[in-house]
Amino acid sequence: MRLRRPTVAADLPAGFHAAEARALQVALVGVLSAVERAADAPVPVDVAFEAGRDDAVVVLCRNRVVGFVPAAYADGLRAQVAAAGRRAHLVAPGRVVRDGGLRRVWVGPEPEGGLPPVPGGLDTLPEPQPTILGVPLRRDGV
Repeated sequence: MRLRRPTVAADLPAGFHAAEARALQVALVGVLSAVERAADAPVPVDVAFEAGRDDAVVVLCRNRVVGFVPAAYADGLRAQVAAAGRRAHLVAPGRVVRDGGLRRVWVGPEPEGGLPPVPGGLDTLPEPQPTILGVPLRRDGV
């Protein structure tokens, strides 16, 4: 009996930064082990893609949502996710890297000369308020 879904390698003509890193920092830090966080070096990971709502393509790392595919790359990957079907994972190599005070996911092989700068307007979701067990730590406007 096969318990794991088969994997299909994604065809990526170029790598890209996953979108919405600011809003998903808790998940991004959560996918790293304590040793990986302490080393503060790029962490090689495998990422998977799944179809999301409203034609979005979701980036998963270690079974957690860590970003979204930017609009410029979404059409090609959406077709590949559909072709892979529900019984297979569409996967690609990736890296969790530090960009200033944020962790980000680079999807695809690392280009010669290092990673390019993060394009502007990639993160559109607001940063979530800090909470403890769902209770906000601060009350804005009170």
